[in-house]
Amino acid sequence: MNTIFNQFSFILVVISKRALFISALFMGIGFSATCLAGEQVNQSLSVEAKGKVFVKIPRGLVTIQGWDKSEVMVQGELDDSTKRLLFETKKDKTFIKLDTQGQQHWGDASVINIFMPRQLQLYFKGIDTSFTISNLTKHIEGKSINGNLVVKKSHGKIKLSVVSGDIHLVESSGFTKVESVSGRVDFSGDFEQAYLKSMSGDIIADISGTSKLTIKNVSGDTQISGLVQNNAELKLSSVSGDILYKASDTLNAECEVVSQFGGDIENELTNDLAIEGNFHKKTLSFISGDGSGKLSMNTINGSVVIEKIIEKTVNKVKGKVVEKTSVDKAAMEKTNDE
Repeated sequence: MNTIFNQFSFILVVISKRALFISALFMGIGFSATCLAGEQVNQSLSVEAKGKVFVKIPRGLVTIQGWDKSEVMVQGELDDSTKRLLFETKKDKTFIKLDTQGQQHWGDASVINIFMPRQLQLYFKGIDTSFTISNLTKHIEGKSINGNLVVKKSHGKIKLSVVSGDIHLVESSGFTKVESVSGRVDFSGDFEQAYLKSMSGDIIADISGTSKLTIKNVSGDTQISGLVQNNAELKLSSVSGDILYKASDTLNAECEVVSQFGGDIENELTNDLAIEGNFHKKTLSFISGDGSGKLSMNTINGSVVIEKIIEKTVNKVKGKVVEKTSVDKAAMEKTNDE
């Protein structure tokens, strides 16, 4: 009797293990993938129309593009130190995660292209990873430590942060928050609200498409250009970094410039001069054009320069290219009309 019972128990155990194996195999085919180091990958999964995509790649070059298909596709070559690639979808969430063998990396890094529905939300993370993202329309949020971040031709809420890499946010729109420690920030686009911050890296921004902009820089330099929109509010501040505004004579803004402790203020746009107060504090206030916008530039001990743009025009009489300011150009056109 005991022999029969033991044999029956053994059969149940074998059946149970086989069922678990088949179930695990089915789940692996449907939702995840285990790949070898340095392997080429080309896989896709169908996803829901609304949802989120989470990408975590510790090292490499990652390109993420939005498209109109209802699937997520992963292509490229994996890191030589790859342990496995997790690629799965659970309801409205899709995960793309690369696990490596320990904390050390060797050999070639990953080069991965990801295609996803443009309306899905994207969350990404990397260490020595550079990301290039384009054609997404909902939400982009991510960070890297040493890699560069490039976002272009995208719309929605965009939040980016990096330690020593550069950030390029261009040809995009919506709302954004960008933070960098030592990397450079390049910014342009049509944003309702934007916040840019750097500790020691430079910030270069085209302000012409932004309604509300805040720039904070500690020791890096800040350079802005472009017209101030009607009713726009632009606030720039630094500790020891310099601020440069390349302006034209068509600026329509109420401007206030402050250097708290001895930094220089140069104004090439109007005849208004800075006033020096206690403790070498300098202030400059003036209204340009109709004053419909507001521009504030404040530094602790850096310098602020408002530089008038020099336009190159062709002298038809002599056939030479000469440099003239916008004011000179207008005067020349008036003389020609007379």
